Amino acid sequence: MTSRSAPRRKTGSAVVAFLSLLTGASAQADLASVPDPALPSYAPVPVSLPTDSPYLTRAGAIRLGGAEHTRFLLERATALFLQTHPGLTLVDESTGASSTLPLLTYGKLLIGSIGRPVTPLETAAFKRVVGTAPIEIRIAHAANDTSQHLATSLAVYVNRDNPLERLTTEQVSQMISVGNAHGDYSRWGQLGLKGAWAERLIHPIGTPEYTGFGIWMQSNQLAGRSYSAAYEEYGSTDEILTRLENEPGGIAVAAIGRETKHIKQVAVATRAGGPFVTGTAAQVQADAYPYGRYLYFYLRRPPGAPIDPVAKEYLRLLLSREGQAMLAAQPNGYIPLTAAEAAVERAKLNQ
Repeated sequence: MTSRSAPRRKTGSAVVAFLSLLTGASAQADLASVPDPALPSYAPVPVSLPTDSPYLTRAGAIRLGGAEHTRFLLERATALFLQTHPGLTLVDESTGASSTLPLLTYGKLLIGSIGRPVTPLETAAFKRVVGTAPIEIRIAHAANDTSQHLATSLAVYVNRDNPLERLTTEQVSQMISVGNAHGDYSRWGQLGLKGAWAERLIHPIGTPEYTGFGIWMQSNQLAGRSYSAAYEEYGSTDEILTRLENEPGGIAVAAIGRETKHIKQVAVATRAGGPFVTGTAAQVQADAYPYGRYLYFYLRRPPGAPIDPVAKEYLRLLLSREGQAMLAAQPNGYIPLTAAEAAVERAKLNQ
């Protein structure tokens, strides 16, 4: 295998100049949060590019890809990466999350972004070809806004006719799944509601089990338990919440930030004594919101091989102060990692 190195040059000034421009733009943005000042600044390292890698186009450009909602980040990160690594060319060929793992499996992408963890079926298919599971790197916390079609955290909703204001995650599980250790709930009176609500049936609504939201719920909130027989499935947040607007006894788990005059978000807690939270940017960033999720980048590493040097360097950039500032610059966008979280992800690049 032959390789070529990006020419060396003084890169510190390029990083400083780029960050100054970014900071100026960010001052005008409605930031979801700001980067942790303890994050390390990006210190570029020269890299060697394998010239026979399948992720190269015929013209020698490096293919990036994955979810289309990461383009804001990739455009800015790539601009700085090319300033600090002259001689390399990167092209964003993002066509959607469903294409990420198939392309990455056969080495057609350097790295790929997905707004959810990969599924067990995707992992199994990847391992059959590559011999190892894809390496998962958390790049940011999910967004709290759906207007830009970003990956979001989740929220629990009820119809506004419902007097309930808060729930524990265990109670949510007891309403939407079966086999809970402390019993399953089928009527609102089991949650303490009185009068006509006491005998009203609970009507759980959400996405199918084998979807991004569904698999996340199964793995992180339901301990693999099956959905209730009363659970009604819809393919999108819009469909779920439209159904909830017309079902006073309904409860739904869907994308955060979608309250209307007909439905309301319920505050949640991991224990009965609280604290009860609604998933503000600060709560999500502090990992204090139980339905908070992440944006992921995945990379390929065959057994016994090191991580591709270009992939490692690009991800180092994304996990730096400058990379996380790019996330914060997108109005209502992804929420940056804390310095401690980013350090955990950077350590994966050195394994």
